[in-house]
Amino acid sequence: MQISALGISLLSTILVQGRLVNGLTQSLIPFQLINGTSTAEVISQPGNLDGRKLKPGVNDTTFDWWYFDAVSTTSRNESLTIVFYNSGPRSLGNPGGPLSVQISGVFANGTTFVTAVDATGGTTVQNDENGIFSVWNGAGASFAGTSLEQGSPEYIVTIDNPAIGVNGTLTLKSVSPPHYPCDLNKPGISQEIIPEVYWSNAVPDAIAFADFTIAGNPFKFTGNGYHDKNWGSTILSDTFDTWYWGHARLGPYSLVWFDTLTKDGKEHFSSWITKDGNVFSQSCQSKSVVVRPWGVNNDYPPFPKLAAPSGYTIRYDLDGKGTFVANFTTENIQLSTNTYKRMTGPIVGGVQGSEQYEGQSLCEQFQY
Repeated sequence: MQISALGISLLSTILVQGRLVNGLTQSLIPFQLINGTSTAEVISQPGNLDGRKLKPGVNDTTFDWWYFDAVSTTSRNESLTIVFYNSGPRSLGNPGGPLSVQISGVFANGTTFVTAVDATGGTTVQNDENGIFSVWNGAGASFAGTSLEQGSPEYIVTIDNPAIGVNGTLTLKSVSPPHYPCDLNKPGISQEIIPEVYWSNAVPDAIAFADFTIAGNPFKFTGNGYHDKNWGSTILSDTFDTWYWGHARLGPYSLVWFDTLTKDGKEHFSSWITKDGNVFSQSCQSKSVVVRPWGVNNDYPPFPKLAAPSGYTIRYDLDGKGTFVANFTTENIQLSTNTYKRMTGPIVGGVQGSEQYEGQSLCEQFQY
């Protein structure tokens, strides 16, 4: 595949920072499942917040994905999501694979699009404390990122695949530091978001620029961006009934939330707020961030086939510093299945009793 000039520039930056030194992890992931045990990385390792997390690979019931998105702040509807999947057929229920790239979004006129392509030539992942570079051969896709150990890391995702009619780049410049569910980016801590499912958030919020041609149509906007990864050691639908996740920017605040109800009836939480790039609140304590739907289709927990709700109320407990409340309104449904909804729309909120802000948000709802 061809890599954009910006991608080459970013890759050069990574190399200059010291990519080819001791500690560099280079992995070739073939286009095939393994037979046998797939072991998940549970405790964080130096330089591997955004790296490969399942060894020696994925089997029928495990998964590992890299997720990128952007929501326009210059137009009403536009958004883009790109997900790099390494997953077994039973783990997520995705067709194709085990290596695939899914691209979905909404055009300015409100029309949605979604396409996916297999990386039949396998995937290479190179990463350490200085950054990451990954090529998905056969899919015409790659991504690269600078060091997560330094301020304001940058990522670029490149798609160049005439067969599916997608060409362009998504660039992200982070404005919020990387973290794990309950801790900042450091080795030796748990990456578990719920039992048997793990999460790392390389870019909680970013200045994003999307510049694509999709099916012959120009698709170009600036906005808020995001990048994280999830991985798991069992079938995803076996682990929980629902999860609410999302991210937003409200004035000086960058928000990420996770509120998950597992099969045993226990609710799990992971909250993240930064203000002007500095950590304002982070917690996994009970009810640290409670997300509930409102309006139509507001059943909790949501059941399969239920349509998307009118919106969500996201309530953060700031542990003695008050309460931060945000109200999201569903405006566009970027992707919808019987068990999953991905939505974008306006969000309003702030610390109760203080100035309130308006912004844009992207969020998702699983409903098993």
